[in-house]
Amino acid sequence: MRSEIKLFLILGAVFFLSSCSELGFYWQAASGHLELLNHKQDIQELLESPETSAELKRKLKLVESVRTFASGNMGLPDNAAYTAYVELGRPFVTMVVTAAQPLELKAQQWCYWFVGCQEYRGYFDEADAEAFALEMKEQKLDVSVGGVSAYSTLGWLNKPWLPNYFSDPVLSTFLLKHDAELIATLIHEMAHQIVYVNNDTACNESFAVFVEQEGLRQFLDVAENSTVIAGKMEKTYQWYLSASKDRRLFRELVNTTFEKMESMFAENISDTEKLQKKEQLFAELHENYENRKKEIQVLSYDNWFDKKLNNSHLLGVQRYHSQVEKFALLFEEHGQQWPQFFAAVRKLSKL
Repeated sequence: MRSEIKLFLILGAVFFLSSCSELGFYWQAASGHLELLNHKQDIQELLESPETSAELKRKLKLVESVRTFASGNMGLPDNAAYTAYVELGRPFVTMVVTAAQPLELKAQQWCYWFVGCQEYRGYFDEADAEAFALEMKEQKLDVSVGGVSAYSTLGWLNKPWLPNYFSDPVLSTFLLKHDAELIATLIHEMAHQIVYVNNDTACNESFAVFVEQEGLRQFLDVAENSTVIAGKMEKTYQWYLSASKDRRLFRELVNTTFEKMESMFAENISDTEKLQKKEQLFAELHENYENRKKEIQVLSYDNWFDKKLNNSHLLGVQRYHSQVEKFALLFEEHGQQWPQFFAAVRKLSKL
């Protein structure tokens, strides 16, 4: 029996137990993922092929180097994940819809089989995402739609007893990134295989963000003599430091607005006044960005600020960074030792 048929049988139970309204969502998720898997190419074969471009080979060699480091030095899973490559031919793999209450900083959640509730809903087809976003807007929610360059199956399809066909691939969208971001993305997705807490998107993403940041720093520290990064390590590291400063500035601007918005929503004033003050705070955020934009060195947040900002955009920033400092402290408490740190996170995840 072909592997893709096996996956349909596994998901069949999910479809059978799902309501009709959810059937279409699960079907597009399963079929979209299968379409992606059907285009996997073995990385080793690509590296050996004379038809593979020099730049693609360089990036794939970097991927191999990161995988070896992450499993050998950090204790991240060493399995068939990210040993194959998929050329997507587009700048995103999925489109994600997020939503929030308009007068409180509370994210909408959607609950799924196996993974619990999450603060986003992903679609392989952009039109499907926009259609769902319109439904949410009709419910008077603050809504955002954005392209995503990476996702993982959280380790469930990377089991040793499953055919390699199912394992998570490296996507061409990974390789569109700067080398430092490519390294971080790969470590981030590998980290999701370590622990996953049902119904806690902020915890899961903050954990993966901390692991990617510390893992990237460690990788660049030891990569000076690597044939993959030889001659580029210092430049990559300097770009990473500059990007880190840019991100801190961006989060500072957003967090200031988030805190002001949270306080304002708690005030004993009318909804009309809250909506007016909300618009004023977003205008203030725009102005603050323009005033400090010259401090940003290598990144750009123009596209983010070009949007009609709402609560879902603020929550999107908080979602990935709200608990990173807590994980950093936990890492220090366990002597900066990955095995002890991961064990502690697993223990906490059960509470």
